[in-house]
Amino acid sequence: MMKRIATALVAATMGASALSVAAPAMADEAPDTTVSIESIRVTPNPVVIRGGDHVSVTATVSTVAAEDVKIDFEPTGKGGQPDCNPCPGATKASKSDSDWKVSDKTIVLDRHDPAGKWLVHVTATGKNGKVVEAEASFFVKIAQVRSHHGPRATRIAGFDASPEPVKKGRKLSLSGKLQTARCYGDWWWNGDAYVVGDNRCGADHRWHNWNRLGWQDIKVYFHRAHGGKWEYVDTIETNPDGSFYTKIPAYWSGTWKVVFEGSRGLYGSSATDYVKVVR
Repeated sequence: MMKRIATALVAATMGASALSVAAPAMADEAPDTTVSIESIRVTPNPVVIRGGDHVSVTATVSTVAAEDVKIDFEPTGKGGQPDCNPCPGATKASKSDSDWKVSDKTIVLDRHDPAGKWLVHVTATGKNGKVVEAEASFFVKIAQVRSHHGPRATRIAGFDASPEPVKKGRKLSLSGKLQTARCYGDWWWNGDAYVVGDNRCGADHRWHNWNRLGWQDIKVYFHRAHGGKWEYVDTIETNPDGSFYTKIPAYWSGTWKVVFEGSRGLYGSSATDYVKVVR
């Protein structure tokens, strides 16, 4: 009987000892930390591309408990949210947390890349295999800048003094159209400023793709056929489409000339037409 009691006491003692050993092991086991994307920051934002610039864009991502972080950039024409800070599902962990991780990725953009909204898509995989995702956005702008090629060329197209010949004392009709060059290489004039390379200029050569030039002064001169000098006759203004028209009496044979003297940012141009006057 005493032997059976001693055996029971030994078993009880061993059980208590086993429990006392197991308890600390459970207490030391680290809890399973959930992976999260804390923030996504893009710099610079907006991205402004001027001329032939190449601009570096960096996405900086803060995560908690992430084994792997993937960062992708994607252009899109839609609107959207700016940087997420904090991102949805963030645990707002302390930066001193041992599971805190900062990752970044940089791309380089130039004027050939799409303007507008871009997305940064982040995928983080946790230590337990769980995957979380988050997005931020930034904007790319192609800057409108003034030309570095100097003043734009102009021309007076289709100038005509008619009829020819004309009877002495009868009126001549002077007409034509003032135009300005719209392209130089890959620079495109949008009516107010230059935009770099939007595929509108076509072949790469000197000024081409002419455009109307309205509300400009055109001076009219006449030079007699038998000597003399250029005489000022009148000043007329171009219409919004660049066209101009006037009537002037003709008394002598000679050359009529129309002159655009140019202005800031525009070269001058001229055109002539000879008219014979008959009795």
